[in-house]
This record gives sequence, structure tokens and C-alpha cells, in this order.
Amino acid sequence: MKKNIKNTCMNGFHAEYMMLLLTVMIIGVSCKKELKASDPLPLIYSSVYIVGDASAAKWDIAAALPMIVNPSNSAEFTWTGPLVAGEIKFPTLRNWTADCFMSATAAQPISNNKAQIALGGNPDLKWKLSAAEAGNYKITVDMKAITVSFQKL
Repeated sequence: MKKNIKNTCMNGFHAEYMMLLLTVMIIGVSCKKELKASDPLPLIYSSVYIVGDASAAKWDIAAALPMIVNPSNSAEFTWTGPLVAGEIKFPTLRNWTADCFMSATAAQPISNNKAQIALGGNPDLKWKLSAAEAGNYKITVDMKAITVSFQKL
């Protein structure tokens, strides 16, 4: 009689173990999913300004020129006006420690639209306009593409 009880217990244990193993295998197969990294979510700011000696604001952060948000695309800001020879950058607040849209390299020419978001304003890299490039421009900051485009008018 003891032999039958032992076999029943072992068979019961074996059956429970097999069910658990089968369940894990089914769940493992049904949940198997390849995860792929996607583009990071862009930082979207509610304001962007222009400051620098190439602009009318010069280096007075309190006088930084506001850019206009595109009503159909909140990640795009534009500004139209005169620029002179000098440097320029794009803070998101009228504050020197604000995040800024900065050039990718120091003294970057305005023909290169590649930008970076400088958290807290660092690194402090700026676009540089030459005297020959002075004139009226439409500037577009695209937060999703992380670009700043200068279109001479």
C-alpha cells in the first residue's frame, strides 16, 4: 500500500511540475517579443528666443527676441528680421541658465543647420555670421529634427 501512495505522490508531483513547465513554456513563447529602440521623444519647449551680438538684442538676455510658434506644429518656431555680423544662440527662456538650442560646433557657419539642445546653456556653442552674410533672415528652430535653419530673404 505504501508503494502505491508513494507512486501517486510522485506522479502527482510530476504532473504538477509538468503543468507548471508547460505553462511557463507557453507564456514564454506567447510573450516573446523583440524590443527595438526608437527615436527618443523630443524636448518640446513653449518658448524660444534669439540672443547674441548678431541680433538686435545683443547679449542682453532680458531683451532676447521672442520667436513665434507655428500654430500647426508646436515643435517649430520662426522669426524674421535683420542679423548683422556676430554670434547667435537660442535660449528657451530669458535666463542664462535656460536650456538652449546651440550649434553643434563652435563658431558654426549659418549654412550648417545642425543643432544641439544644451541643457542649462552648456556647452555654450554659437552660430557665427560674417559681415558678408548680414541681412534679413527667416530663422526656423525645429525641435523634433533639432535643427536651426537660416534662410536669407
